[in-house]
Amino acid sequence: MSEPEEATHNAKVISFINMKGGVGKTTLTKEIGFRLSNSLNKEVLLIDVDPQINLTQSVFKHFNYAQSEEIAQKLKKQYNDDNSDTKDNNSDTKDQAVNSNTTKVSTASIKKVFESSVSGPASPEECILTFPNTSLSIIPGELGIEFITRNLNSTQLENGIYNFISAHKLRSKFDYILIDCPPTYSSYTVAALKPSDFYVVPVKPEAYSILGINMLNKVVEAITSDNFIFFEKRPLKNLGIILTDIKSKPSTGIKNIIQDISSSKVLKNQQIGIFNTTFLHNQYLQNDIGYFIDNSNAEKGSKPNLNKLVKEFEKRINGHE
Repeated sequence: MSEPEEATHNAKVISFINMKGGVGKTTLTKEIGFRLSNSLNKEVLLIDVDPQINLTQSVFKHFNYAQSEEIAQKLKKQYNDDNSDTKDNNSDTKDQAVNSNTTKVSTASIKKVFESSVSGPASPEECILTFPNTSLSIIPGELGIEFITRNLNSTQLENGIYNFISAHKLRSKFDYILIDCPPTYSSYTVAALKPSDFYVVPVKPEAYSILGINMLNKVVEAITSDNFIFFEKRPLKNLGIILTDIKSKPSTGIKNIIQDISSSKVLKNQQIGIFNTTFLHNQYLQNDIGYFIDNSNAEKGSKPNLNKLVKEFEKRINGHE
């Protein structure tokens, strides 16, 4: 955290969630979080609860970190090869190539958050990595977290993030805490939603999008009902749906699906709004895991689109206060 310890913030906790993978959940988490930190100077904490740890891998590649010396060595050749391809083929990047000779190792991990207890919570230094000269921090995910934490009881898992945030007063140290949720209903999903003020639903327009949205809301209702004491004074709010991977000139079929989603009775009955700003397709997000729009040269497309989306994101949050 880049500001002095005495600086006081009032973080909003937002989970990015969908019961379906491949909808841009992790991409939105990292792009919105990085924009808030990098260009708007907000103190941002990312939490990677998805066992696939794509958020961690993306942020670690961008800032040139690894989770162990062994991984750092394995990444060295890969990064060198990727950088060579990037310099030759990617005209949209801006100094995003990784210097593999200076890879740093961090052992911070979500595992330590889950393994700690109320009587002996893990320290922030054990769990949170703050990137030098930035206002961006992350609690990195752990590959195979389900196996690693298999002996923990569900209550300890489900209360882990809530207790960690509370014990260390993290809301007073950040402006935003963004959580990348797993695309399944599990104790990790519950753990992400318990401390959340809002949740965002990334949706890639497809034939079964409405069914997925309906299923997600049933999951959220079940979690909030079963854990009502956590939400009694702080109701969990749906910030809205963000339509993702939309081309600048979408096909007629995609336009029709978007229209079907927008006019759906499911959304109307459950009072779910849709962001006015869609998240545009960007091929580099698929080609380079360490690519970030806010640090790119995409001045005519993705960059102004992200800027507009983040403004709406903050406006919607502020509108609920």
